[in-house]
Amino acid sequence: MVSSLLDSKKRKHAHGKKYKESRTNRYERKINRAKSRVREELDLFAWNKWKYAEQDFWIDPYVDTVHRIDYRKVSKQEFIDQYEAPNVPVVITHCTDEWPAAKCWNEQAFLERYSKDMFKVGEDDDGNNVYMKMKYFLDYCQHGAKKDDSPMYIFDSGFYRDRKKNRASSKKRNDTASTSASEQDDHVDRSKRSKKQPCSSYTTLSLLKDYQVPDYFTDDLFRWTGEQRRPPYRWLVCGEERSGTGIHTDPLGTSAWNALVKGHKRWALFPPGTPNDIIDPPMKPHDHEGVSWFAEVFPKLQARTDPSDPRTLGEKLGMVQVLQRPGETIFVPGGWAHVVMNLDMTIAITQNFCSPTNVEYVYLNTRHSRPKLGAKFYRQMKKLASKYPASDFAKIATKLDTLHFVPQIPPSSSSSSSSSSTSSSSSSSTSLSDLEALGPNAVSSTGSETDLSDGTCMCKKCKRKRKKLERQKLEHPSPSKS
Repeated sequence: MVSSLLDSKKRKHAHGKKYKESRTNRYERKINRAKSRVREELDLFAWNKWKYAEQDFWIDPYVDTVHRIDYRKVSKQEFIDQYEAPNVPVVITHCTDEWPAAKCWNEQAFLERYSKDMFKVGEDDDGNNVYMKMKYFLDYCQHGAKKDDSPMYIFDSGFYRDRKKNRASSKKRNDTASTSASEQDDHVDRSKRSKKQPCSSYTTLSLLKDYQVPDYFTDDLFRWTGEQRRPPYRWLVCGEERSGTGIHTDPLGTSAWNALVKGHKRWALFPPGTPNDIIDPPMKPHDHEGVSWFAEVFPKLQARTDPSDPRTLGEKLGMVQVLQRPGETIFVPGGWAHVVMNLDMTIAITQNFCSPTNVEYVYLNTRHSRPKLGAKFYRQMKKLASKYPASDFAKIATKLDTLHFVPQIPPSSSSSSSSSSTSSSSSSSTSLSDLEALGPNAVSSTGSETDLSDGTCMCKKCKRKRKKLERQKLEHPSPSKS
């Protein structure tokens, strides 16, 4: 174990021969380095201290009572009238039938196509993203993740970006060593394999071509604010059993859809207004992870405390359980708190959205949490309404005008989705010092942003500027006045 964590520089044997690191040691070292950064509070031997791998978290199908509709038979307007407008969760079947992802999103294809590409598996204590090559991550899923309580998993909003170009600069920022002998060997092996394998022509950008946004969710109004300003909204999700997200509500009041291509997911959802102290209580010494929630909090919701009422506490609260199967897409309405755990190796794509149906709720939350984004969104809707007076934009602008004198409402949650490798609480409030202490790349566990009550912008660009100014002040302090 100790040798696997040593620097990968060439070492000499007693006979003077150069030592070449074995593949097994290199993979173990890369994986352990990522685990140490993602969960700095945990010793490498403490990742399985709760022995969750010995528990069975599968649920019986009869517990899942959520309605299921056939994408091929239910029109968009029917979906809006029956589920989106009433704010009711639903599982949609046959959404992914024609997707290329339905055939090529699996471990073997990912290893062949994206072996050397970097994907986000969490954040360190300074808020810097932690990345792993796909080949290391898949090796971890096949071995170490089988024992870990809450394994690392890919939860990446920039999955389509080519991070190879910035690899050298990111290594420098993270205080890592220069290119090792083993990485040079990797480069040589890659050049050899690229001539043999047609899969080498794939780039991460092709992942965007492997799926299509279902027609129910194509009205993405936030896109009119620009890609630079809008919060992250789509994520590639990939991980082994017991990985997942802790209890949370999606940011800015947005709704979401999650299409599962491979594997099974377990969901528990709670309607808006559910007491947060019941569904999201302090969990120390346990982590704020999906598996911890199902192991420690969920059993309490199964209790029946009233002899005159046969319902469990969860049933009284309106808890909805879902066993999501391959090829199914779940619709999560805005304001619904939910917790998700993977039951086996899963691969999914998920997106948050603002539509004409939920625009009022999203706008009120956005105006409170991100005033600048809310103001820009309002201006864009008014501009589009004047340009296309007979379109839906005119109706949307009218809705927003009616909210002009509505008092600000608190956001439905103070934090957004969090990956299993990041411990956070959706009920905690965050100050400027708390957020900026996370570092220049820190936003939230999923990259969403929030403007503070004093109007301080918390987008990545503004935070980097403030961090740069702080570093300049430290490097060149102004002379003290005598």
